[in-house]
Amino acid sequence: MIRLGITGTETSVGKTYVGTVLLGLMRRRGMRVAGMKPIETGVKADDPASDALRLRDAAGADDPIDLVRPLLLTEPLAPWVTLSRSGGVLDLDALDVAYRSLSEGREGIVVEGAGGLLVPLTRDLAWDGLFVGWDLDLVIVAGNRLGALNHTMLTVRAAHDAGLRVRGVVLNNVSPDRQGIAERTNLEALAELLEPIPVLPFPWIRKDRPLDYALDIADENGFATLIADRSRPA
Repeated sequence: MIRLGITGTETSVGKTYVGTVLLGLMRRRGMRVAGMKPIETGVKADDPASDALRLRDAAGADDPIDLVRPLLLTEPLAPWVTLSRSGGVLDLDALDVAYRSLSEGREGIVVEGAGGLLVPLTRDLAWDGLFVGWDLDLVIVAGNRLGALNHTMLTVRAAHDAGLRVRGVVLNNVSPDRQGIAERTNLEALAELLEPIPVLPFPWIRKDRPLDYALDIADENGFATLIADRSRPA
């Protein structure tokens, strides 16, 4: 089974979109898959554009939303901060049960975190620890802009320190604006700095484009390495 955790170098870098693409690529290859957003923050339960619903739709599944998204927090804050403000406690057992249920009978699962890898879920647990506990390989999504080198290197280092296997980095163009010198040089620099970890480019795509259009581009750009059923890279 292919178990992928998706994290970003920061917020608003396209994690969910990349997650839907990875799910779509696996389905294109005939795999039965599931998408999961264990904790979603900053949205209301009836938001049709929520990350959890987008992942579930991309998986082509009718899984109960309470499994796809066991915990919904309306404040746009780190889960630990929100729960501390309300006096709540994170039910890790509920997350584990949902993950195991979604994984049953599937050939692949994509689990998207909220924010970056070290966003705290509790005082002593961040996404890195949850992903390690679920034995997920990591896909890092980085926004292709000034600062990407530092943010990506920090995330990779944190992942390795936690014992996570990094499958690859997706360098995502987050804007249709004309690229500056940083955007034009980030890919080559990261590929050299992170070797042998694959660094894969992904262009900005208009949201009205069908998913198949994005899947074709992803296949052309080497995304198959992120979903290959093989020995996991370090």
